[in-house]
Amino acid sequence: MVKLNSDTGSSSRFGVRGTEALGGGLSAVFNLEAPIDLKNGTVSGGASSGACNAAAGCATAPAFWRRNAFVALTGSFGQVTLGRNYTAAIIKQADTLSATPSGINTGFVSVLMSQGLSNDFWNSNQIRYDSPQLGTIDFAVHIAPGEDVSGKSYGGNVRFRQGAVAVSLSAQKDEDLAGKSVTWAMLSGAYDFGRFKLHAGVDTVDNGDGVLGFVDSDLWTVGASFKATDLLTLAAQYWTVKEKVGASTSSKVLILNADYRLSKRTALYALFGSSDSKDLAIAPLWGNQNFAGTGNVRVVNDRNNGLAVGIRHSF
Repeated sequence: MVKLNSDTGSSSRFGVRGTEALGGGLSAVFNLEAPIDLKNGTVSGGASSGACNAAAGCATAPAFWRRNAFVALTGSFGQVTLGRNYTAAIIKQADTLSATPSGINTGFVSVLMSQGLSNDFWNSNQIRYDSPQLGTIDFAVHIAPGEDVSGKSYGGNVRFRQGAVAVSLSAQKDEDLAGKSVTWAMLSGAYDFGRFKLHAGVDTVDNGDGVLGFVDSDLWTVGASFKATDLLTLAAQYWTVKEKVGASTSSKVLILNADYRLSKRTALYALFGSSDSKDLAIAPLWGNQNFAGTGNVRVVNDRNNGLAVGIRHSF
């Protein structure tokens, strides 16, 4: 199958941001961000939140600003955000866990999706605190009480960064509207040798209450990127996910990536994915949420490959 796709490497989005200095180093901030499908200009997708996803019977009606919609106060103490935002636990894993320079959707997101964690990228009704850099450490925590509309979520992240070394540890607990809970933890690290950067990580999902959309599973991954020239970066990453129920099968995917910068804001990229799925299906490429029917790229107990070439522009 050949198709024009969007979001294969990084998500297409647009939005508005604003900052007002309040004095004494304190600033007020707002951020509104919407997804956009560049194939047809549509904005689609519901504002899922933590364990409260469509599989769990929660309403996820389309929301225009479904990516981020928050206000914040920032200063020497760090930043406090109120509203819909990335969870503290998952987004700060991206730099250390993912090796591919063309974006986190293929690999990082598509593999976590098989465990149910891709739903955990955002929470509605969330309060999040991000600390300033405290020597070699920074941390972030969030709470989303749910307000009997969406699932509750509590989580956080601690990062250590010194010189070439970066380590990130996260944990999160989600509850659906029925009171069932799922917990997960993730540890990743990266070492920057200069032109060569190594990444590795593990996670575990404990879905003891059987929350719909999540899978008892363990993940490990290793990847690397190499700056072949000042403009060309090559990367490869191997992922495997083992489910902890039933036959305890392991699904695997290999991602290859080339990223060529045309300018500071524009790059050409190629992404190749090869998946060997067992009882858990992993997409070889991120398919812009198109995982059914004629666009099916997730197949249980089968192998499938995908190749994408494209252009990325940031502004």
